[in-house]
Amino acid sequence: MKVTTSCSGRFWVFDQARELYRIGVLDKLINDYPRFKTREWGIPDDKVISLLGSGIRMRAVNRMAPVVNKSWRDRLSSSAHRAFTRKVADKIPDQSDVFIGLSSFALEALYQAKEKGQLTVVDHGSSHQRYERQLQREEDELWGFRGFTQEPPQWVIDREQEEFEVADRIMVLSSYARRTMVENGIDEKKIFVNRCGVNLDQFEPGEKKDDTFRVIQCGGLRPGKGVHYLIKAFRELGIRDSELWLIGGGYQDSPLKTFFEENRSENIQFKGTYPQNRLKYLYQQGSVFVLNSLSDGFGMVVTQAMACALPVIVTENVGAADLVEDGKNGFVIPIRDVEALKERLTYLYENQDERRRMGQNAYQTILSGNTWQEYGERLADYLQEEIAKN
Repeated sequence: MKVTTSCSGRFWVFDQARELYRIGVLDKLINDYPRFKTREWGIPDDKVISLLGSGIRMRAVNRMAPVVNKSWRDRLSSSAHRAFTRKVADKIPDQSDVFIGLSSFALEALYQAKEKGQLTVVDHGSSHQRYERQLQREEDELWGFRGFTQEPPQWVIDREQEEFEVADRIMVLSSYARRTMVENGIDEKKIFVNRCGVNLDQFEPGEKKDDTFRVIQCGGLRPGKGVHYLIKAFRELGIRDSELWLIGGGYQDSPLKTFFEENRSENIQFKGTYPQNRLKYLYQQGSVFVLNSLSDGFGMVVTQAMACALPVIVTENVGAADLVEDGKNGFVIPIRDVEALKERLTYLYENQDERRRMGQNAYQTILSGNTWQEYGERLADYLQEEIAKN
């Protein structure tokens, strides 16, 4: 079996390609980064087709987005997507058995791969965009964000919907993502769930250096991550000797900026962004990790924190909830539920021994089938079975 995969700006696909290479089935990785970047993931140059010009164009469009109107932004972004995917289509090797394309960047390449007789797979990292858009509109209405947040444009939803229809199979990261796909008309039989792995060379337990009860959330500082509900819960609890660390970028541009400034205090710290290989040093100083998102197709930061032996609190709309056993290695709560969040944080604060036990259980969860190696093996086995069926 030979597999070609492609991506634009989604690093988990590099992890995917690395594991397919390790197993010995990667034919080519087609992407828009320079080869030095793919070398960082352990993928040799002879397995890489670099469409660097498309990458430069894509990143230029992203930088222009804040200063052009929505109509022009959509036109530029749509054009860049299509140009990249047409180039991918031209580069698909004839000898590949499988083509995997990242959603919204795959349509033209899917048609070309099907003409070559290859099994075609769309790799979709989020919930269905239509579902996410509805949640965002509800949040805009609740908090008065209308006009400040960027919802998924219609052209992305339409393009992805066609990709889902054209592809032989669709790969998602969680049962939550699968549910939103089925609710939006996608055939459940086409969907394969393969949760993300964790790199145990980068994430591991470590010594906590103080007794502060420290709550950590990592993700962009935007409404979709539910960070405003977490801040509200933390402030209302008023726990002694506690801190809230918010790791992630977007403070200045967030529609929540006024809310952040009104609720800022000494024990609520906005830490900014950190590279992946530095995150463990922050997680190791935590007591509990929270991802309070309204919607997250998976949320790799959750399993990374679990690998650092932190208990986790996630919403039911975080895909990583598939790995959370309520009361054993963490808690799953409804979205927008400040009271439920306060209750779980209070429990972990008041029960230190139980908190440590849950953190160790979280670590064991990662060791039991949730590394990138196991992700790659699940994917390779699935693809081999699907090829055999055809």
